[in-house]
Amino acid sequence: MSVQTMAAVWKGSQHSGSALLMMLAIADFSDDKGFAFPSVATLAEKTRMRPRNANYLLSELQRSGELSIRLGAGRSGTNLYRILLDRLEGLQQGAGLHPSAGVQAAAGLQPSARGAAPSCTPPLQPSADKPSLNHQEPSDTSAAADARSEIRSPNCPYEQVVSAYHEILPELPRVKMLDAEGRKEAIAKRWKWLFTSTKPDGSRRAGTAEEALAWLRRFFERARKNDFLMGHVERTGAHKGWQCDLDFLMSRKGLKQVVELTEESH
Repeated sequence: MSVQTMAAVWKGSQHSGSALLMMLAIADFSDDKGFAFPSVATLAEKTRMRPRNANYLLSELQRSGELSIRLGAGRSGTNLYRILLDRLEGLQQGAGLHPSAGVQAAAGLQPSARGAAPSCTPPLQPSADKPSLNHQEPSDTSAAADARSEIRSPNCPYEQVVSAYHEILPELPRVKMLDAEGRKEAIAKRWKWLFTSTKPDGSRRAGTAEEALAWLRRFFERARKNDFLMGHVERTGAHKGWQCDLDFLMSRKGLKQVVELTEESH
């Protein structure tokens, strides 16, 4: 822990509530230059919140300009965080009141006024209770989804994904047209999912392109062990004559067929 970085966050951060708590948690792991690399699961545990809400707050902090995040650049594949101390100093020097606060610095109280002063902006939610640092968690709705979309993933290496599929599953139909309708979109969607979804332990499935390709290779290897997908059992009814292919494996249904009941623990 760097006392210097912790003090800079206390004095200069524009945030409050859960966002400030997350900044302080990162500072608790950082050096004097603001660098830290705790896992998302560790930060979630330290701030008493769920991993998805920790990811939401990390995206908010990155957007605010106080925190830099490099996915998978820390030790053991964790993210590398940097608290931008120069930014905090600038906010401290030109600060005043919190820029998003509903209180006006020059307003003051008007004890003799019969009604609200026309020049005063009414505060946000004047009757709201004071929020709890530990329990104020955004719901997993469109706001959380938007925050997750802020997590940038490397460009999808379509050819490498297809090559891994051909190498590990040569018995299945080969991909002859990568740009067939919807195919690249399905691969890109599964690629992005690897960087935005988490395993049961709260850690992200991939933080780098190398980790994502390794995950997909394991995914294809596990599909190979599925007798139904590989056609090792007789298919009847609606499945008669059906063949598994890359398009199916990249679909949500294919993902469930291979992964859902046997999520990897590592």
